[in-house]
Amino acid sequence: MAHLQKILYVIDHFKNPNAGTEGQLYQLIKHLDRTQFEPHLLVFTDSAWLQAHEFPCPVSILGSRSLSSVKTWWRLYRHARSYQQSGGRLAQVFFNDPSIICPPIFKLCGLKILISRRDMGYWYTPLLKRILNITRYFCTGAVANSQAVAAITCAAEGFKPTAVRVIYNGYEPQDAAENTPVNKVVEIKELQRLKTQGRILVGLVANIRPIKRIDDMVKALAQVKDTAPQLDFVHIGDGDKTILNHLANELGIAERVHCLGARSDIKNCLRYFDFAALCSESEGFSNAIVEYLQAGLPVVCSRVGGNPEAVSAGFNGLLYEYGDIAALAEHLSTLANHKTLCDAYSINAYKQANARYTLEVMIEAHQQLYQNLGVSS
Repeated sequence: MAHLQKILYVIDHFKNPNAGTEGQLYQLIKHLDRTQFEPHLLVFTDSAWLQAHEFPCPVSILGSRSLSSVKTWWRLYRHARSYQQSGGRLAQVFFNDPSIICPPIFKLCGLKILISRRDMGYWYTPLLKRILNITRYFCTGAVANSQAVAAITCAAEGFKPTAVRVIYNGYEPQDAAENTPVNKVVEIKELQRLKTQGRILVGLVANIRPIKRIDDMVKALAQVKDTAPQLDFVHIGDGDKTILNHLANELGIAERVHCLGARSDIKNCLRYFDFAALCSESEGFSNAIVEYLQAGLPVVCSRVGGNPEAVSAGFNGLLYEYGDIAALAEHLSTLANHKTLCDAYSINAYKQANARYTLEVMIEAHQQLYQNLGVSS
């Protein structure tokens, strides 16, 4: 029987497998080839989800997360030492606090360390960048989920480009996802009513936060209320929707803005959309965009972060500079009034997403990386 190589995954807190980073980590661990690798998860603090659900690998709870506490450093050292003595050689670290404390301790214990970066570094501070430029000397390399994230990681933390591996997020193929209970085809009455009325629907899936600039969609829709009279905007996500509703009312388009709130049946909702949008001013690599593309939806999105790596203007969607309401409005009008163009983008979107952003591609890329580091038999 082949020797199983141990892989230690470290994260400060695992809230649930539905969030972006936690979801990708969960899928990576769940689908890792058990004939080659033996994964183990280390979390700094426990969570209600971990207590209530079975995780796809053994889980250890450090029980401390304060970087200023000697207890945290000592417990992490003891765990890393025990892991190394049991035959472990590699750790992959997620989120900010673990990426500060783990590299020096793990290096002291003889481990190789991979740091994962999954956003455009909006959390960087001058002090944190100075610290990370030191701790990266203890790292074997970094994993980024887009070329844009890789570039910001090199610029801010001092990694050489050759030390950063880009591995795009992976998702179940759309057809497979449809067979899961949560995605069972069920009619969404409000959306079905709008489609029956002949409305063209542009959807946006994101929690209401300033960085997502969802109000830009409402403003852009107001600009095309005459040139695209059949177009309605549907928002799905958590947050205070009264902000969007109030703006829509002020602009005289309240009946054309529909806020559905947070939902667990997003893939069902996507079936009703004609195209989709994302207006963020910062994105590492957007899970929402990939879900749009997998559903065969043309995408209008801001030209930030990893968005242009997923959406190619004139191929599967349209890009604009974030905050440019006039450009966003023009793109909305273009797609709303040109069904043939939408259909062509739709075909390209579906084909690209279900070939490029699959779980198999993501898992295999990680396993190949581990093998290249010499940590697999």
